[in-house]
Amino acid sequence: MSFHVNRTDLKKTLLVFSMLLVAAAVNIQAQTVGVIQHDYSCYEGYTLLAPSPSTTTYLIDNFGRVVHSWESLYAPALSCYLLENGNLLRTIKFTPNGAGFEEVAWDGTVLWHYEHFGDNYRRHHDIEPMPDGGVLVLSKETFDAAECIANGRDPSSMINDELSSEYVVEVQQSGPTTGDIVWEWHLWDHLIQDFDSTKANYGIVENHPELFDINYPLEAGSDWIHANAVAYNPILDQIVISNRNFSEFWVIDHSTSSVEAAGHSGGSSGMGGDILYRWGNPITYRAGTVDDQRLYGQHDVHWIESGSPSEGHFLLFNNGLDRPLSKHSSVEEITPPVDSNGNYPLPAPGEAHGPEAQSWIYEGDPPTSMYSPSISGAQRLPNGNTLICVGRKGTVIEVDSQENVVWKYINPDTDTGVLEQGQAVPSGSNSVFKCRRYSPDYPGLAGRDLNPGNPIEIYSIAIGETSHFPQSPSGSDSVTVISTITDDIPITTAELYVDTGSGFIALVMYDDGNHGDSLAGDDIFGAVIPPVQAPATVSYYIHAENEPGSATTDPTIAPSAAYRYSVEMPPYVCGDANGSFDVDIDDAVFLISYIFAAGPAPAPYASGDANCSGDVDIDDAVYLIAYIFSAGNPPCDTDGDGSPDC
Repeated sequence: MSFHVNRTDLKKTLLVFSMLLVAAAVNIQAQTVGVIQHDYSCYEGYTLLAPSPSTTTYLIDNFGRVVHSWESLYAPALSCYLLENGNLLRTIKFTPNGAGFEEVAWDGTVLWHYEHFGDNYRRHHDIEPMPDGGVLVLSKETFDAAECIANGRDPSSMINDELSSEYVVEVQQSGPTTGDIVWEWHLWDHLIQDFDSTKANYGIVENHPELFDINYPLEAGSDWIHANAVAYNPILDQIVISNRNFSEFWVIDHSTSSVEAAGHSGGSSGMGGDILYRWGNPITYRAGTVDDQRLYGQHDVHWIESGSPSEGHFLLFNNGLDRPLSKHSSVEEITPPVDSNGNYPLPAPGEAHGPEAQSWIYEGDPPTSMYSPSISGAQRLPNGNTLICVGRKGTVIEVDSQENVVWKYINPDTDTGVLEQGQAVPSGSNSVFKCRRYSPDYPGLAGRDLNPGNPIEIYSIAIGETSHFPQSPSGSDSVTVISTITDDIPITTAELYVDTGSGFIALVMYDDGNHGDSLAGDDIFGAVIPPVQAPATVSYYIHAENEPGSATTDPTIAPSAAYRYSVEMPPYVCGDANGSFDVDIDDAVFLISYIFAAGPAPAPYASGDANCSGDVDIDDAVYLIAYIFSAGNPPCDTDGDGSPDC
């Protein structure tokens, strides 16, 4: 039999087929926001982020699903933290210059609204929760030209006839909108200069690394210091402050009184409020050259928390602003030369504080692929991974100890609103100051409803609140998966894709009220996964389509990332095939019934594998009979050494 193919018709057919493929591809939304990458080695937890353009603060899981959110009347300015009591501590800003912070309960109730600003002072950038419930507030205060010159500033450098210096106050709540300042430290109390011997603070700069040179840098405008981070170490009772314009960070003593903090003696260090340690740019105290500079406009300097690798070291985001040769950012770890009492060696005049170099540096590949000239942060996680917020790009990545990216998220909440999946992010519109991830056992999450909802970004088909039960099934349990699937257009397909170890297979999901899905027609779809022999890891995801053919999955990047649960092996006695917790002739009879008479299988299956062959067969029954009646080896102890072999 022969036939003839018309080439013109074939070309038309192929063209139509190609167009259909393109149309289908258009209906599958490209990942531009939300979770872009999710490897199972990422650290399990919940990430808190407050997009700079938004009045909403989000707590998301590793699949990008919102587990909680807080609405505010104010945009963030700029940091936020989840407290151990479950409350949100969040900076706020008013128009044009008002600033403060709020403590907000889990249900959104504002418990403390504190404003800290006036004609010549203002809270800015960062705050730090203290163990006793107080808050460290990073602030700036302004001095006019006459005050600056009287303190030794070179008059020719007074560009805007004023300088903004830094100070820190510790505030304890005294009422719903009030607070008591219980401790304070002012940089202005710790100046030195060698410009004018007739003015205050005159001395030899290089002999006093514990003081701030009021004439560095000369080209600075009114925003002289521009600190951007404050953090506290409860073990050392010390504070670290990040200074963007000096490209260094400073450690000061918190054990002082406010009076001692204004002077040069007192506190555990005996140095009052002077600098105990500084690092990043020794030019600032004339102890090096441009070749010795290590930091370039850094942010988020803090001590790595106890319980994480390299605890007690400093971690920071080195923005790379004005970095020589290449515009790129890096995350860096610095090992401080500090003893157990919190003492740092004082360098000799003209010498820099150690160490000479960072102990760990992460850069993008290539380095220029990770660059944020401002904001940003990093966090060392308990498993050794590092969470990195590339602030200006609104991008959060997690890298492992081998510097592999194992998680990536792009903030979809922008200054034009929340984006739909597939929309391009307008440049600079989705910035995030920094973010933190909290472990599932974090005290502030205890007893909280963390059932996941939808992702922040918008999808044509919304799939959310996906869950399975029982949470920790045994090998005899069926598992029900439910999810809420909604759309303005009728849903035509809802499928649960399940992988028990041999690849994904599809199960139909129903909204019929009979598959764990509550009531028929309520947009809650369900499907049942049959029992899976333990031990096993089961992966699953949901795929839904609407009438025009648009499709969405949950998780959003499935199947490269899917939800998982483990089928655990319950406690059992080897050879106890019938589950009586005793090994006797009844177990041999049970096995013979299973093998030859289609009787029930051992549960768990491994309990019947008396000879450790990896299977349950007649040899196991023979092995048990030999053990019971002929003093054979005990079940699973095939070599008779007294310990199980499987």
